[in-house]
Amino acid sequence: MAAVLDAQPSVIAEGTIPDALRYWAARTPDSRALTESDTTLSYRELADAVDRARTALSARGISRGDRVVLIGENTWRWVVAYLAVLAHGAIIVPANTRLSQQQFADQIDFVDAALVLVDERYAALAEGVTRRVEHFDRAGSFLDDDVEPTEPTPVGLAESALISFTSGTTGTPKGALLSHEALSEGSRVFARVLGTSSADSTLVLVPLFHNTGFVDQLGHMILVGGETVLLRSFRTQDAVDELALRQVTYVTAVPSIIRLVMTHEHADRALGRVRTVLYGGSPMPEAWSDELAERWPAVRLFHGYGLTEFTSAVSFLTPDRAGNRESVGAAAPGVEIRVVDPDGNDVEPGATGEIIARGPTRMSEYWGSPDLTARKIVDGWLWTGDLAHVTDGLLFLDGRVDDVINRGGEKVLPAYVESKLSELPAVAEACVFALDDPILQSRVHAVVRLREGADEPSADDFRNYLASRLPDYAVPETVRIWGDLPRGASGKVDRRAVVEKRKNERGRDE
Repeated sequence: MAAVLDAQPSVIAEGTIPDALRYWAARTPDSRALTESDTTLSYRELADAVDRARTALSARGISRGDRVVLIGENTWRWVVAYLAVLAHGAIIVPANTRLSQQQFADQIDFVDAALVLVDERYAALAEGVTRRVEHFDRAGSFLDDDVEPTEPTPVGLAESALISFTSGTTGTPKGALLSHEALSEGSRVFARVLGTSSADSTLVLVPLFHNTGFVDQLGHMILVGGETVLLRSFRTQDAVDELALRQVTYVTAVPSIIRLVMTHEHADRALGRVRTVLYGGSPMPEAWSDELAERWPAVRLFHGYGLTEFTSAVSFLTPDRAGNRESVGAAAPGVEIRVVDPDGNDVEPGATGEIIARGPTRMSEYWGSPDLTARKIVDGWLWTGDLAHVTDGLLFLDGRVDDVINRGGEKVLPAYVESKLSELPAVAEACVFALDDPILQSRVHAVVRLREGADEPSADDFRNYLASRLPDYAVPETVRIWGDLPRGASGKVDRRAVVEKRKNERGRDE
């Protein structure tokens, strides 16, 4: 399908991500498409590289529908490989760089991969892999083939495009299968909500295998004809340097990453050109958003809520609703949201229930898991596992179904307790969780990271503050102060890792 311009300037309204790349290569061939360190590719150069790589994949026997696993740092070669697989009609499987060797091998077998593409840094992960492996950043890889590109065979929107694994670094793999329509529409939603155009650019701070990288940023910029700048891996100093050097107008990350940039001594240089900041994964403390608005008044701040199974975007809180900062806003364009009880009945306004959602960006299925798919997708609605309530038409997250703590029959929502802990001026981040108890089943505990330079609260300070704001059964029995909290690839706090570390701690509880 050919790419078609939307009514909003610069947004491609129809077609796949590779269609949009070809469109801009023809319309604005010399515009900057991709930058990594000292390498910059124009739209024509990127499209040509993708076409040669697509042809080379075909010559190597890769067919439509074959699964191709891709693992590596944020490099221009990763992007070319990713786009070439999509353009060829094969299914790309971006792999988490934090996997163990065994987890990586299991994931490859699970998707029955026809080819595994690995960059040099992660070569050790591929040792012992029995599938065909190619190191795509070595001389002589398929990206370097001197071939005459063949005419691409059109890829339909309904065809499968990508498998994105949702389980992070632990747990049973769950691969969300996304169609080309879901992938392109997922990126298109960001363009429409944020109002971006070919004049915009973004710096990818997260790993590209994450939805934020390949949907919210890379695919988004290709649809509008903007520029994607890559940071190989996140370090605050490197991020600040790149933001200061490049013409970056759009940044997205979890609040903790944004905060690291905001508190850097050169933050003004880094964020001086930024016009749009989108955060998600966890709430942003009000003090941070107030500071952002005061220091950089031209910045528009958005809060997004999304899922891998929904190609990222489910809802947005837009700047005009900034008075409701704890909310994740209203449904994204094309998305329907309901909050229901376990029987699927809508709950009353203000009551907590599970979010279910449907729309064109919903995954097709969990790869190789028909029973799980049948449990999670009912009559077209995806049961998200996220708890929320609706007030004044806005969605407020209350935690995960699996995270609810059952303390002697009383239900505790960790996210709500975390929000109360974060009200303390000294607290930068909080994580609330359960530890097993033979009598009550579970007891509530917490760990916090303090703001830099803050005085350390005592155990009584925590208890007294929370006791006036929570029912007694929800007050954490211990609050430990850690220098930092374990994080997943996106920078979000990893609750499971927190629990494991807390279990292994020795010493007296507060």
